[in-house]
Amino acid sequence: MSTEADLIDWRERVYVSRDGTQTFGIVIQGPGGEFDPDGNEVVGTWVRQSRNGDTEVAEIPAVRKDAGKYEVTVRSAHTDTAGNYRLDFKYLIGGVPEVYRVYAVVEESNPDYDRLPPDFKEIVDSVWIRFADLFDSPSGGPNLQTYFQSHWSRGRVAQLMKIALGRINTMQQPFGTYSMDGSTGERFPVDQWGSLLETMTYVESVKHLIRSYVEQPMLMTGSNITRQDRRDYMDRWRTILDMEEDVLRGQLDVFKISRLSLSVPSVLVSGGAYGRFAPTRIAGMAGRPRYFYRWYA
Repeated sequence: MSTEADLIDWRERVYVSRDGTQTFGIVIQGPGGEFDPDGNEVVGTWVRQSRNGDTEVAEIPAVRKDAGKYEVTVRSAHTDTAGNYRLDFKYLIGGVPEVYRVYAVVEESNPDYDRLPPDFKEIVDSVWIRFADLFDSPSGGPNLQTYFQSHWSRGRVAQLMKIALGRINTMQQPFGTYSMDGSTGERFPVDQWGSLLETMTYVESVKHLIRSYVEQPMLMTGSNITRQDRRDYMDRWRTILDMEEDVLRGQLDVFKISRLSLSVPSVLVSGGAYGRFAPTRIAGMAGRPRYFYRWYA
């Protein structure tokens, strides 16, 4: 997603948080497989793009990781300004200049997204692209983000993912205690069930957009005056309430059942007012008290 609607460049872009660090990689391949360029040298040029033209921000030497594999790390000094960027990997093959370009967008940082582990960030990004091609906004995505008082961002989706995980924990038996970082419960198994968390996060994101758009006043025109009618807000919010209460009922049932301890039987095996219970040699007397132990614990 581009941050400037007038920038004629609608390529897919890697997301980078403002003042964040991001590592970009390149693999150089030929007919014989992966190989190194001349002198094993690759340089990354970090370029800021705008409607007024491109501005070179920094040249960053790449680090060789293996044959044909190089990485360039863009640091906070290079991402202190939000905007659209391009990273040019430059190298020589047989004395001929080559270049490979990666496009990025730097947007305002959000703690809820920035502190996520990498695999959870991938889930947020996967949910984000489901909204990326909505056309009712200048730069793609929900029209909601065109309003200054709204904060639709990857950070918001990260917050909704926490809600989604809470639903996974409580919507059905058995009750779960999964968490995203492992601090308050077992870390959610993304490798095995990441698609479930992704779908649940997407559902919560759609519900969030429904709530966000519920207060859209109706424009009432008249002969002398035009006004905004908000009287049906109550009915709209009642629809949202019904939707959320359906979720609440399911979670409440799971909570109540988990408190009943139905799966933990309790049996009196010794002592108490009836003495010690033990098998006897008399047929039919198994489990009854031995009378010579009566009244002794």
